[in-house]
Amino acid sequence: MYLLTLPLKDSSKMVVRLAEACKVPLHTVHNWRGGLCRIPELAKDKIEEVTGVKIFHSENLPPKSE
Repeated sequence: MYLLTLPLKDSSKMVVRLAEACKVPLHTVHNWRGGLCRIPELAKDKIEEVTGVKIFHSENLPPKSE
């Protein structure tokens, strides 16, 4: 995931920006980052807007198992 690839000095700043933009507490963004809970669809759009990176598009997702 994009957030895991950020340098440590940039990571905390980005988490704060995402929490403010998505209107959620910091621990929620940390949970998203750690894969502990699902990221809502509206938050995915906001994350892409804030980061400027297309993260949640089909070409970036692993294939579905059948």
